[in-house]
Amino acid sequence: MEIKIENKTIKSFREISRQIKKIQETAETVVPDINDDIGKIVSTNTALFLKSKEVSGRGVLIGGEAEISVLYITEGESTVSFLRTTKAFTMEYDVDGADNDTVAQIALSVTNAETRVLNPRKVSVTVEISGEMSCFKQENAIVQSMLPGSDFTIHTKTETESAVLINSACEKTFAYNEQFTFPSAKPVPQRLIWQEPVFEISETQLVGTKALVKGSFRVTVLYLSDSGEYPIQWSFSAPFSQLLDIGQEKMDLSAVRIEISSSYFALVDTISGEKALDAEIHAVMQLLSYFHQDLSYISDAYCNCLPLSCKMQPERLCGLSDVQRMLLSADEQISIAEDCADVLSVHSALTAVSLSRSRAEAGLAVDILYQTQSGSLSAVHRSIMLEQECALADVRLTGAKLVSADLRSEGSSLSGRISIELSYRSSSVRELSMVESMELDEEKPFDLSLFPSVTLVRAEEESVWELAKKYHSCPERITAVNCFEADVRGCMLMIPKSN
Repeated sequence: MEIKIENKTIKSFREISRQIKKIQETAETVVPDINDDIGKIVSTNTALFLKSKEVSGRGVLIGGEAEISVLYITEGESTVSFLRTTKAFTMEYDVDGADNDTVAQIALSVTNAETRVLNPRKVSVTVEISGEMSCFKQENAIVQSMLPGSDFTIHTKTETESAVLINSACEKTFAYNEQFTFPSAKPVPQRLIWQEPVFEISETQLVGTKALVKGSFRVTVLYLSDSGEYPIQWSFSAPFSQLLDIGQEKMDLSAVRIEISSSYFALVDTISGEKALDAEIHAVMQLLSYFHQDLSYISDAYCNCLPLSCKMQPERLCGLSDVQRMLLSADEQISIAEDCADVLSVHSALTAVSLSRSRAEAGLAVDILYQTQSGSLSAVHRSIMLEQECALADVRLTGAKLVSADLRSEGSSLSGRISIELSYRSSSVRELSMVESMELDEEKPFDLSLFPSVTLVRAEEESVWELAKKYHSCPERITAVNCFEADVRGCMLMIPKSN
């Protein structure tokens, strides 16, 4: 006779796939007719935009666009100029079991960019793009297992484990508009070379069934002033907040990713005659909501009257920590050239970042524009790798940002302290086995008369449950007729027979 276990379930999401892919895209572009010829490349800046995301039975298809800005010294080595180009890209992920109801989230980043001068009027830019994709499907998570009614007494062992479940995987598109005024002490901007917009999340709160996401919007711009001899870098920031309906009334942890889909920046004149930056950003907010849940399940069962076999079902329970942070710091000295007279600008950008159980690494690309002793302009590129040994459990990198790169000019070198902050979550997975169904063999009942009413046993490594199962008793009766503490090893126990 088969006995099916009755389960109480709740809706949750399970991660069915997590993949990291890297692709290389190459774009060629020519210098506009109004610009001077290329002498030497100073820096390359790449902004990524998420244009589309399609989920089907074949997997996930990501469509995006890379906006590339190249700053260069003109052929005469006395001024700087720039050019821009765009390159569309796609990333395909094969996901078993994906369908139209699967939720996919993506995080895009640039891990490297190299520019080659093909001739004084043409360059080729190769960009390495990384895409971390996670897919989630809704399922019924078992939170309590129960034995249905039976004509026979079946003893069950019930255990309780705490798990972290995902109760919402959702996203929202939104637009952000802001105007920033340039300080009067800075040179007046005339042309934007590039801009780097970033949303930084500080906290997420649950308000009813909505997640209130708070943080700041920061944009770093590089621009040319009237003199146009060298570029000026400046950063603006402003608070931002968004409400996202997650449809749940419980959220103990959250993970938020924001991918920009398009941006518009323009230099404008304010009413007071100052220069300002108009910023319009369109983005996709992707959110996962986690909650703690106790799971009660039947891990073993037996019957004292009939042989009973259990069909087991494996289960994986996940644990997840709050966001943790690690700071990588080092004092660096960057040699430039012997004829360096003055450092004009320094641009730093994160490259390859990785975090494992034993090691944290973060790369920094530093582009330096400087003036030589003869008064001409020159540039140099340097790569810095920060490393740190660590001892962590299973971790997942959630973000990285450059905290400080205060490099000071000291003649023919730059020196200063560089700090990079990594954010991550620690995760754990526990394997358990729960009873899915039972089979009673009614044709081979036990002859209970063969077993004594009471058996005297010295417990070795067995638990009370194991002793009860072995000697046709039950844990409650063993506990009632014996005096012992939690550990029964070495104790003489009376094991009464039970139905």
